[in-house]
Amino acid sequence: MLRKFCYGTIAVLGVVCLASCDKDDTKELSKEAAITSFVFEPSVEANSIVTSQPVISGNTISFTVDGLADALDIDALDPTIEVSEGAYISSFNGSFSLGMNYTVTAEDGVTQNTYTTKCAGSIFDVYSGELEVALNGTTLVEGAPYNISLEKQSDTELKIYIQDFTITIESMATTIPLGDVEIICTVSKMADGYTFNGSEDLGVLEVPILGNTVSAHCVVNVENASVVEGTFTLPMKIDVLDGELTVDANFVGTPMQLD
Repeated sequence: MLRKFCYGTIAVLGVVCLASCDKDDTKELSKEAAITSFVFEPSVEANSIVTSQPVISGNTISFTVDGLADALDIDALDPTIEVSEGAYISSFNGSFSLGMNYTVTAEDGVTQNTYTTKCAGSIFDVYSGELEVALNGTTLVEGAPYNISLEKQSDTELKIYIQDFTITIESMATTIPLGDVEIICTVSKMADGYTFNGSEDLGVLEVPILGNTVSAHCVVNVENASVVEGTFTLPMKIDVLDGELTVDANFVGTPMQLD
């Protein structure tokens, strides 16, 4: 009877021990769900546009790129990512130009963290700001809201795009419709940003002047436009009637904030 009791006791202890071990194994599964390293290796050609390697702050991963990198260049970036031991990237979506989201799941299969990338540096964006228009030094339009975009043409050229460019002069009850304006400019790098110049011949437009509609030849000239620390300054001279009338316009804006 003693031997049987001992065997039975040992058997019970064994079951308890196994159960305890199983329970300990479950506890040992890590709950760490972190991105521990996020790097754009310079040896990868697509990553050559990166000017400042990513910095992880909380759940945001921030990095900068060359000013003349556009969305296509940015979205081609190829990162090397490391996560917590036992964790894995369970999903990712978005784009580097607008923001990429990475969800990391811990070894326990439950704990998760989501990280979002934030890219800065490119001058190619949609800028929201205000337009001023003057004639012979007299301000005709002040604080008119506009959205103007900068788009990449090549490594040395960009396009200024103004959709439905219309100058309304309330004091003269005059509206000058210039239509969709695209101006190709040559880009030069400065110490603190970029500057560009160019012009666009709009051809002959029907322009209302002093109550009359006149067929006028219009040319838009961009003189020393710039993007410095995120601020886009766009001075323009609009020659009307082959230079008989010159309208000075100036736009200042910053990148449009997306919801």
